[in-house]
Amino acid sequence: MATSYKFAWDQGTTISRVLRWRRDNEPVNLSGYSGRMEIRDRVGGTLLHRLDTDSLGTMTIDGPEGAISFEIPAEVTQTWTWRNAVYDLELIDSEGRVTRLIQGTISLSPEVTTGD
Repeated sequence: MATSYKFAWDQGTTISRVLRWRRDNEPVNLSGYSGRMEIRDRVGGTLLHRLDTDSLGTMTIDGPEGAISFEIPAEVTQTWTWRNAVYDLELIDSEGRVTRLIQGTISLSPEVTTGD
């Protein structure tokens, strides 16, 4: 079963996260894996944002370290108007097996200073 985690993010800021998959306190080797993450308004609902290892720079995997990194630029988060969402992050091994690693909710705190 996927780990559940609630993110609290700020609109208009750069969101950078590194997630590490470990078993028995040792990194899981993710060499050959790809990944994808979707943020939606509700389960099965409208897609709000997608990250994956196929799109240059949105998600990267450091195989031997068991690390999944993603970054969403401030230019993207400042356009978001939603306040609450759901997400999950899936990893796909070289044989096509899918593992849902993490899932949960995201609350977005609205930006006051817009930089205009």
